[in-house]
Amino acid sequence: MKKERIRAVVVDDEPLARDELSIKLGELDVDVVGEAPNAKAALGVVDSERPHVAFVDLKMPGPDGIALAEALRSRFAALSVVVVSAHDDGALRAYEAQVLDYLLKPVRRARLEATLERVRGAMAPAAAGEQLDRLAVRRKGAYVVVEIDDVIYFEVKDELVWAVTGEDRFALDLTLAEVTRRVPEEVFFRSHRGCLVRVSAITSIEPSGTGTYELVLQHPDSPRVPLARERVKRLRARIPFAG
Repeated sequence: MKKERIRAVVVDDEPLARDELSIKLGELDVDVVGEAPNAKAALGVVDSERPHVAFVDLKMPGPDGIALAEALRSRFAALSVVVVSAHDDGALRAYEAQVLDYLLKPVRRARLEATLERVRGAMAPAAAGEQLDRLAVRRKGAYVVVEIDDVIYFEVKDELVWAVTGEDRFALDLTLAEVTRRVPEEVFFRSHRGCLVRVSAITSIEPSGTGTYELVLQHPDSPRVPLARERVKRLRARIPFAG
């Protein structure tokens, strides 16, 4: 059975440090789904992307990495937090904040691999039974069963998450982040904060200006959904732009 890929967020006020760790994680088959330069931005990214683990720098302007770890752990119980620092003097405070691990910069590959094994171990209990195959959606006093295999895309509209099939659309009592975590990542792609699309349903990718694109989907109405600038590179990895 194929292992679920680890989804990570990297938090560091130094862009070069973020890039270095993100590259190392990518080399170890980790999906870096977001980055942030400070605690406030990190909370928003984690809420949006719902990663399995957040790697947070110890010393940042504003709340430090341990304060951020405490905030993340209180809001997202299933999230693993790893503190990263150039010094070992924060390790005791970090472990008191119930972080999963404490890494010293520069992060060595072997040490990072060991940390990722701990992350995967923490994922296992939460992952069991989480994948969505079908949804029972209330409609007119009854429940309509929707097969995930029939869903072309999910979108946020009018403060609700909608599952759109070829024939209908259904309002869900789930956040888009929850849906993203619970559908097969090899099948769906988060194209935007408000859209999750079936990769095989993308029929064309059209520029919409300022480095962004729209995805045209295989559907009777040929709907267009946004592709955020920061997600273009990830889509290129899924559907290479060869022309």
